[in-house]
Amino acid sequence: MTKQITFTLVVIATCILTSCKSTININQYVDKALPFGLTITTTDSATGLTKLTHMNIEVNSVKYVKLINWFDKNQDGWRTTPASYVTNIGVTQGAFRLLYTSNSVGAIIGFTDKENKARQYSKTIKRGELDFLTDK
Repeated sequence: MTKQITFTLVVIATCILTSCKSTININQYVDKALPFGLTITTTDSATGLTKLTHMNIEVNSVKYVKLINWFDKNQDGWRTTPASYVTNIGVTQGAFRLLYTSNSVGAIIGFTDKENKARQYSKTIKRGELDFLTDK
């Protein structure tokens, strides 16, 4: 009986800890004086092969300003996540990354914190909220 109670308490504690939402000031992990790298993965409809497009999001460009504004408005509601994700959009700068799939309702951020520990968080967002990243 004691083992069952202990197991139940561990499960409850784990659920509580993993369901906690965090506030992440993304501006602590990005440098607003540097561009972001943007990688977009698409599938060629003729060949079925994957194509990677790499470009920079230059400082003060329209995309850059929208991205920084999105970071500022989305500091709350992040949940830790140990999972790996396959996405078609990646934004990187140093040890920081934002992962997203076009027209989806979730975003993932990862970074190395000030204690040099790798962190990863996910958040539910409005469908298509980051689709501006693929605009030309």
